[in-house]
Amino acid sequence: MNADIVTALVAFGGAIIGAGSSIGAAWWTQRYQSKQADTARLRELGQVATDTALSELIKLHDLLDSTTPPTDTPAVEPEPWEQQAKIHLRNVELALLRVPGDAVYARVAPTLRLAKEYRWAGPWHVQIQMMRIMVDDMVDALSAHIRADALPPPSKQVKHIRAEVDRRKTAEANAFLMGEPEPDDEADDT
Repeated sequence: MNADIVTALVAFGGAIIGAGSSIGAAWWTQRYQSKQADTARLRELGQVATDTALSELIKLHDLLDSTTPPTDTPAVEPEPWEQQAKIHLRNVELALLRVPGDAVYARVAPTLRLAKEYRWAGPWHVQIQMMRIMVDDMVDALSAHIRADALPPPSKQVKHIRAEVDRRKTAEANAFLMGEPEPDDEADDT
């Protein structure tokens, strides 16, 4: 073979290898930057969603602090504070659904569901107190998430309230199945 042809083939092979490397590097860089942008976008969306949930919880806490419980027993119709509290809790839930990953939702959702079961607590003042405890627990968990700390477990008060609500539900279900009148737990303070 002619030396010029060999030189041309080697140069052509080198050009192909160089072009392939350049295209591969550009593709890898583009892909890496795209993943980084997606991660940053998800982090930003999660931050906004967490901030929204915290804002709603703070509003709910302020509502509960400014609520004077009625002196009579809970009525069938919700009180104005209840209607507002339900709106705040729903907004918290919608915000939590936008937080990327499952950890935050898995930690906060059971406390949120328990807060929605406030009527099982008994008298009005206990219902409001129970909801405050739930709100504080959710604020603690979401604040830890914002700080990138490990999510704290539910507080002992939340666990106690969960057990009490479950006990009351079971007692009512058993009474219903046995045809007995409903137990009067109004006098109990949780």
